[in-house]
Amino acid sequence: MKLISYLIAVLLMALLVTSCASDISARNAKHHASAADAASKTGDWTTARKQWAQALVNAQLAGAPAQQLAVFNYEYGRVLGVLCFWDESEKYLLKAYQLDHETGGPEFMSLLELSRLKYDQKQYDKSVPYYERAIEALDKVNAPTEAPAEFCVVLDEYAKALLGSGKKEESSSVHTRANEIRSKNPGRQSITDRTPYGAQCASKRF
Repeated sequence: MKLISYLIAVLLMALLVTSCASDISARNAKHHASAADAASKTGDWTTARKQWAQALVNAQLAGAPAQQLAVFNYEYGRVLGVLCFWDESEKYLLKAYQLDHETGGPEFMSLLELSRLKYDQKQYDKSVPYYERAIEALDKVNAPTEAPAEFCVVLDEYAKALLGSGKKEESSSVHTRANEIRSKNPGRQSITDRTPYGAQCASKRF
């Protein structure tokens, strides 16, 4: 009986320590995420990268829900792309997409960033498949009606990517769709910011 009581006490203590460690990691994740967001808003992308990395590690240690991990992977991927860590950026944006896909999250967000990540590297042939999937996802959430100006910006980019890939007829068709949507929504302008991929390549720091 004494042995059983001892084992139970040890188990309870281990659970308590684990719970405390999880709480600390969750608080650290929130702190680093806030610091990362503040840094990116001021254009300090190097600090933002370091802070998002710490936020993601702590969120994983805390056993954060998939939705939160999707957001952290998404933001970390964006920052990496601004600093020209191209492969790593794609990796984390794909992870964000995977998590959103598994949980019913906004898949179009990471797909659009992946499109633009390739587009801004002038890898038009690689951006086209991402744009196709992003536009399909945007259609599913009724973006042409709910956010027509923003949707047309995406269509314009897709058309240019198609043209850069040598698909002139497809590009013209996409331009036509964009113009039709604009004609039905006169005066509407996009109010969203675009991630400045590749803007700080010289600022890469480990």
